[in-house]
Amino acid sequence: MADFIVLKRPGPPAREVLVNLDQILMVQPGQNSGSAILFGKDHLVNFEEDLPTVIRRIQAGPYVRTDHG
Repeated sequence: MADFIVLKRPGPPAREVLVNLDQILMVQPGQNSGSAILFGKDHLVNFEEDLPTVIRRIQAGPYVRTDHG
């Protein structure tokens, strides 16, 4: 079962995306505001939510869960 959280990507156009918690390597503050999540060696993605919000969402949800069973 995979767990995802929904985060907002800055735009234009702004959009909500599912983020797979198993793929997150690191969360850090964004350059101007918001946060950035490292998904691979060179795959840094910016989000509108600030760092404390992202950490809270990772720890407590709400989650979107998939069940492959």
